[in-house]
This record gives sequence, C-alpha cells and structure tokens, in this order.
Amino acid sequence: MKAASEAFVDMDELAEGVGRYIAQLTGAEWGVVTAGSVAALALATAACIAGNEPIAITRLPRCDGLKNRVLIPCSHRFPYDSVIGAVGADLVPFDSLEALAELAESACMICFLARAEQQTDSKMSLEAIRERVGHTPIVVDAAGLSPGKPDPWLSRGATLSIYSGGKYLRGPQSTGLLLGSEQLARAAWANGPPHFSFGRAMKVGKEEIVGAVVALEAWLTPCLRAKDERKWLRLLRTIASNLSPNLLRVSIHPSSRWALTPRLKVCWVNERITSDEIIARMLRDFRIQLPDFYSRENVVFIDPFNIVDDEQARLIARSLDTVFRHLQSEVENDSEAAAPKPSECFAGLWSSIVKFAGRVEEHVIELTQERDTVSGTYRGDVFDGPITGFVLGNELYLVAKHQVGQMEMYYCFEGRLRGRRIEGIAQLGAATPELRSPSLCKQFGNAAWTARPLGAGGGL
Repeated sequence: MKAASEAFVDMDELAEGVGRYIAQLTGAEWGVVTAGSVAALALATAACIAGNEPIAITRLPRCDGLKNRVLIPCSHRFPYDSVIGAVGADLVPFDSLEALAELAESACMICFLARAEQQTDSKMSLEAIRERVGHTPIVVDAAGLSPGKPDPWLSRGATLSIYSGGKYLRGPQSTGLLLGSEQLARAAWANGPPHFSFGRAMKVGKEEIVGAVVALEAWLTPCLRAKDERKWLRLLRTIASNLSPNLLRVSIHPSSRWALTPRLKVCWVNERITSDEIIARMLRDFRIQLPDFYSRENVVFIDPFNIVDDEQARLIARSLDTVFRHLQSEVENDSEAAAPKPSECFAGLWSSIVKFAGRVEEHVIELTQERDTVSGTYRGDVFDGPITGFVLGNELYLVAKHQVGQMEMYYCFEGRLRGRRIEGIAQLGAATPELRSPSLCKQFGNAAWTARPLGAGGGL
C-alpha cells in the first residue's frame, strides 16, 4: 500500500490488471475491488440494471423504462439491502420457489444472502433458485465469509459473489470484493469510480485496491492460512490457560464455513453476572472490546484474529479474570437494600422531547410502575411500540423498541428527575434479531432528552 501511494496510474488500467489477477487467484472470470461490500452490492445492482450503456448509467437512480426489479427471498432480507433501492431498483421479496418462478421473468437480478442459507429452509438453496430463474443474474452477498478457488458460490450457480476485504481477509477496512461474470463485473466497475456515474461517491483508492488484492492473495495461500490457524489456536489456548478455572469455564470452537476462525467460549454459573456487564467493564476498564453480537446472558466469545501475540492474550485473560472477580464481589456484597430504592412514581403519561441533530420531536410515553420495574408504550409520529425499564432512586432507565422492515429501532433513555421534569439523554441505534448487541443498539449516537408529565394523569 505504501508503494501504491507513491505511484500514479490510470485507474482503468489498474482495474484491468487487478481484474485479471483476481481471476487468477479465485478462478472467477473477473474481479473488482470496491469501497466495501455494500458498495459492491450497489454496483452489482447498477450493472444488472444499466450494464455499461452510457445513458442508462448516467440516469441512475432514475430507472424509467429500465428493467429494475430485484428479487430476494423473504428470509434473506438484511439491513444493507436498502442500498439496492438507493440505486433505483424495485426490491421485491418472495417467500417460495413457486412465487419466484412467477416473478423471475420480470427480474433483472436475484439477491441471495449467503449466511441466511444456513438458517432457512433447505428448499430455498442457491441451486433451487438457479433452476427457477434461468440466466437471470444471481448476486450472492457473502461479506463475512470466505472466497476460495474455486469460489464456493460461483461454482454453485451464482453470477457474482461479494466479500468484505476488511473482515477475515484483514485487508483495508474500507474495501470489498466483487467476483464472477466478466461482463457484469466490468459493468460494475463502469458504474463506479472514477467514472461519471451514480457510483462515483463510492470511491476506492489505488492504495486500498492493492492492499485488498494482497490480502486476498495471502488468504488463499494454503501455507499462510495454516500458519494463521496455528497462531489463532495458540493464542486461544494461552487465554484459556490463564483464566481461573474455579470462576470461568472455557472451550475452543473450531473454525468452520460460517465462522472462519476458531473462537474461545467463556461461560460462568452465576446468573446475576451478565455478558453485557462483562463486555462493558472490559471496554471501560481495560479498553478491550469483546464481540457482543453472539454473547448470551452467561457466555462471551473471544475471537483471536485481532490479537497480536501471547502477551496480549495473557493481558486479555488477566483483565477478564479481574472484571469477573470484581463483578462477583459486587454481587455477593450487594443486597437489595444497598441499591437505591425507587423514590418517585413514574407512572402516567409523559411528553417526551428528543433533540436529534437538526430536528426536535415530541413523543408520548405511557408508563406503569411496580416497585422498580416500569413498562408501557412509546408513541411517536410514525411508530407505536413497547417500552420497558427500571427505576433507581430518582433515576429512570428505559428502552423503546420499534420494528422497521428487517431492523429493530432502539431508543435507550437515561434520565434523572429534576423537579417536575426528567432530564437526560437518549442513546439511539438499530439492530437485527440475529445481530442484537449493546453497541448496535446505540450506534447512531446520543440526543438530549427531557420529559414532563401530561395532564392530571402525569407522573407526579
């Protein structure tokens, strides 16, 4: 990447060389490095709608007169599929192979989410879809999975497959890979930077392109992959051997098609200590981020591919031991009397004012309270959903959740009663049911929050 930063090249010539070399590495007809896997999905969609026809390319996302219907299995919907609509496509979900057969003729593309195949009905396989749609392009989003030679999805009937360059490949974080049909991959490049096209905003530099190709080359070199695997297992064993066996139970889960590195499973018996607390304390006290996507109440997993050496592995073990001991001590010493008792009743109707960046909205919260537990309904301009939480003294903690398409929107409120008002913050985020975590539920940042009682039924 440093060498690439010091050289100046024609980007189309670079793409030619990269396309040929990715083809050599993977067995695909051609390949493109993109600005992340979502950009790859956008450019693949643009290629399927407009090809490399200049007028069509420069009209996107306006698709009048163009075949722009993209089909996707209902069980394969995912948060990032919204980029398909941003290109100008009409995204149409289907729930059976029979429905697919009826829609196939009107489609320019089928979108297939690789990881969904593991979790859904086996009848909705890639091969079964290919049989129903003939030559219609099938684009497989396999962002968190592994390319290969031959590519696992292209060999099963996909037209294009998409991978992240910055996950397991450990290339530049901003890169993605689009592999497959030379005609469509070239069209995807034409629809993207540096050209006068919709995808111009999805710029990827020569440094990132070269870094992604080198990372792909390393990932597909068997001796380097085997070396990585041995290192990962050694690091996990180092962590396991430095954890207190009387506190924590550990087991190593081997790598697989769906989890490309081995992982250390750490669990404990004390149900009063949650994984969320451990993850939060590890980050707060030691600046160590544990994965929070797949954690459960009394289980955390440790991925090894961000751990540099055995010294770091021992540091992780010591830190985890320390956090767990502190939490266990707090739980043992903490009686219900030690926690602040609810000093106020928050039941009733409240006007909730949230000051987002550039806009202010007023919503309504209706709460019931039983001791320190509160629940009720949160009503906004476009949603109406449940809200739950608890009270500590004169502090109120609430979480409102609302379903929008494939995602759950989260408003996480923290406030303190001051006179007749509640003042605090709303932490904002979104998550999917299978990837729900504290970090995602608060990923959109904070907003100032105040609440005041409404009418005679107000909280005070």
